[in-house]
Amino acid sequence: MEVTQLAALLKYVDVLDSGAVLLGRIYEVDGFGKRLVRVITHVHYDHIVGLNESIIHSSAIVATQATIDLLLELGYVRGKYRSIFKNKVVPLPYNKEVEFMDEKIRLIPARHIIGACQVLVEVDGYKIGYTGDFKLGGETEIMRGLDVLVIESTYGDPKYRRPFKDDIEELFVDQVSNLLRRGPVIIYGYHGKLQEAMRILRKYGVNEPFLMPERVYRVTRIAEKHGYEIGEYYNLRTNKGYMIKNSGRYIMFQHMSRAKYRKLNGDYYHVILSGWEFNDPIKKLDPYSWLVALSDHADFDELVEYVEQAQPKLVIVEAGRQGEPYKLAAQLKAKGFRTLVLPGPKVIDDVFE
Repeated sequence: MEVTQLAALLKYVDVLDSGAVLLGRIYEVDGFGKRLVRVITHVHYDHIVGLNESIIHSSAIVATQATIDLLLELGYVRGKYRSIFKNKVVPLPYNKEVEFMDEKIRLIPARHIIGACQVLVEVDGYKIGYTGDFKLGGETEIMRGLDVLVIESTYGDPKYRRPFKDDIEELFVDQVSNLLRRGPVIIYGYHGKLQEAMRILRKYGVNEPFLMPERVYRVTRIAEKHGYEIGEYYNLRTNKGYMIKNSGRYIMFQHMSRAKYRKLNGDYYHVILSGWEFNDPIKKLDPYSWLVALSDHADFDELVEYVEQAQPKLVIVEAGRQGEPYKLAAQLKAKGFRTLVLPGPKVIDDVFE
């Protein structure tokens, strides 16, 4: 595709400072952009910014059913916005195509958290895809044949490589299993990652009952509803939960915000899940705590691999959120991909030399 044709494509895609990704003429994704249709890739906070504004301004709000369930269950849509949201929301199954004002949209599976998706828009004969947050493997489908790929850049610096990523699940299970021989284990993480950790433990045969506070319990119910095999899990504040806690053999799941209040007295062993560790798969923090590098984001190599498999005509690296967009863009350019960072100037001559 010639430079002039690529330049013409830019009228169909943009990224705002707020993080909103604009696709086609009518779609805003993961941020508010005064567009007709709001799309939500998943429920992490930096991807639902401006949602109340979109609820008022947009005519439709598109997301997977799991994402919709989480938004409502966790109270992310409240008060007067809740009834308006329910009237405007359009639950869209993966890979089902719908059309708004002659612009087609599909939600493509992504391995990240419950309900996460990528977004594929077709407008005026062009195909434009946005990855949202993802990691390779599992549910993630590579979008191929794109005119434009918009890709996240959370771990876009070449220093963000996890050489142990293929082994981390088994290492995580081994660590938890070893700690269970000493006493109860508490695992800390964010919504979505906790449920992924539960699924991994069950997949590898860990059968201890899971305990969790109310909010984590509600998210886990939704995960189970949408296909996660969680097995035996209980609300900590129920009679059954108290009985299991008194038994002394269980795994408790707590939101990451509770990790800084953990008690280092030997009553519990603590496992903290983090994506910001690249040197060691498991790191001992103190006599009772370990950090496990279990991430729900692609590392640098996976970001590059996605682009190499997708082979888009133009790559736009998203710079509206935390990440390393310029370092990722430089690496992609070095590999021969025509690449632009947005938000930023759409200077075609400088980009495609």
